[in-house]
Amino acid sequence: MVHPVYLVRHGQSEWNLLRRTQGQTAHPPLTELGRAQAASAAALIASDVSRRGLVVDRIVTSDLVRAVETANILATRLGSAVGLDVRLREQHLGRLQGRGYEETWAAAEELDWSDPAQAVAGGESLVDVRDRMAAVLRETDPAAVTVLVSHGDAIRVAAAHLSGVEPHDAPWVEVPNGAVLVVAEGLTWL
Repeated sequence: MVHPVYLVRHGQSEWNLLRRTQGQTAHPPLTELGRAQAASAAALIASDVSRRGLVVDRIVTSDLVRAVETANILATRLGSAVGLDVRLREQHLGRLQGRGYEETWAAAEELDWSDPAQAVAGGESLVDVRDRMAAVLRETDPAAVTVLVSHGDAIRVAAAHLSGVEPHDAPWVEVPNGAVLVVAEGLTWL
């Protein structure tokens, strides 16, 4: 039997609240709301695995602080140890990291988003993100219930990959803080 994989976006970070582009910036911690979002995600996963008659076997997280804090909250509720995998990091956004959202969006308008191999502002391309997220998913043990804690753009790209769509051709999917995507008999948002 193939067991589900849960992709969880970290809870709200201080930089989300300040509207600053994070990318792979390591240090922004969760806000109080972010911790509540992580607890809510844990409750959703606990309910879903219980309904399936399963338990969570593994939690693997990006090594960025906001994701690690989220994973630790999940682990407390779900009773599983946390492992790190740098491939679950957010897309590296190069020179855009640390800028306010409005400045980032203005700079992004100059990019050719039809080219999935284009590195964003000296960071990573969508293809780079897809390749590393696909590798994590491919290496996930199908006999274990696994929770992967990651980031909005990385999860969006992973969802496109799992749907058989190139990341630049996929429709925009909003991935809010604390969102949970279940990979089981297709893709389902909890």
